[in-house]
Amino acid sequence: MGLLLMTSTAYASQPTITGQYAVSIDAKTGDILFDKNAHQRAFPASMTKVLTGILLLEHTKPGDRIAFSPKALAEEKSNYQIEFQPGETVDRDTALMILMVLSANDMSYAIAEHVSGSVEAFAQLMNEKAQELGAKESHFVTPNGLHDPNHYTTPYDMAMIGREALRYPELLHAMRTQRTTVTTSNQTVSIFNKAKFFSDSQCVGAKTGFTDQARNTLVKIDRQGENEIVNVVMASHNPAIYEDMRLIANYAFPQFAKQSVLDQQTWTQQVSYLDKPVSLELKQGYELSLKQGEGKNVEAVFQPFEFNADKLYKEGIHKGEVLGQVELRKNGQTVGKVEAVSKEDVAFEKPIIKTVAEKTEAHPIWVVFVGAGILLLTFVAIVAIRGRKRRVVVYRR
Repeated sequence: MGLLLMTSTAYASQPTITGQYAVSIDAKTGDILFDKNAHQRAFPASMTKVLTGILLLEHTKPGDRIAFSPKALAEEKSNYQIEFQPGETVDRDTALMILMVLSANDMSYAIAEHVSGSVEAFAQLMNEKAQELGAKESHFVTPNGLHDPNHYTTPYDMAMIGREALRYPELLHAMRTQRTTVTTSNQTVSIFNKAKFFSDSQCVGAKTGFTDQARNTLVKIDRQGENEIVNVVMASHNPAIYEDMRLIANYAFPQFAKQSVLDQQTWTQQVSYLDKPVSLELKQGYELSLKQGEGKNVEAVFQPFEFNADKLYKEGIHKGEVLGQVELRKNGQTVGKVEAVSKEDVAFEKPIIKTVAEKTEAHPIWVVFVGAGILLLTFVAIVAIRGRKRRVVVYRR
């Protein structure tokens, strides 16, 4: 159903990158724009913390205090800018900032304990959320991405998790913060992120990762005009991973084209209210910037509105009144909505309900008397029969 509105321009062949596994997806639809082993399992390292951050925001309130347990502080240290003590606490937003800016493993562990009571329970929550987001080839064990052979994902799955970050402005803010000052219950410290993506004007948020087994990993969300992409590179090295990202973005963005996915002139629909048909039209057509050629795969689902009968009898339907909406779906996601309106004025006449007296007057009077007489004779006959039965009873001594 899609119509390409602009002449598609040929874009370069897929670039060669250093990373062993990579993907770029349209953040709006999940359509793949670049694929290098996108569905192969690999270790995410600290990219995991994006999912931990999502669950933190989903299951806590801004004023919640998160405490560091001895178990949390025993995690492998990932930064030397701030050192926490057992029992020290931070509020929810400070925890998020420490998680993203410092990639703090102990902070991740403390978040897991706060949200779920234990790392094991939190891992179950992570896997449930991953499935919900469409990351179906992943399995998470740790909240921080420290190596475990059973802790893995794929570039595509990690991109699906990464695009969920777009729903959380606080998370995106933390992901693109290079320097800030944080205050805990014990101290105030200035912290900074040593990653190298901050000079990229297209970047709206990113998270790096590294372990010996995973090598360098990076999930990065880029915006160019109205288009947003989520890029993931895994098993690369530093600084080549940033060049990988640049090449992928330069390959992905030219693939977008404005396409008509709902034509106001050709769309027709009819609904019925109180058994009377009403013709509808779109309030406007709808265009989307999508991967070239994907407009035809957008599904349009019409959803009519319901109205109270009294309202319809009293007010009727007016031309231009909104009677429903068309929901546009791509890959199971809602990507747009358009209102559908009445093409005409429609009046509804309330049916006349006759009273018993009115119904009686509608018949000749002799019919009424004959009916009453039949009922009376029937009653007399029943009484007589019952009386006769009582008289034939014989009493024996």
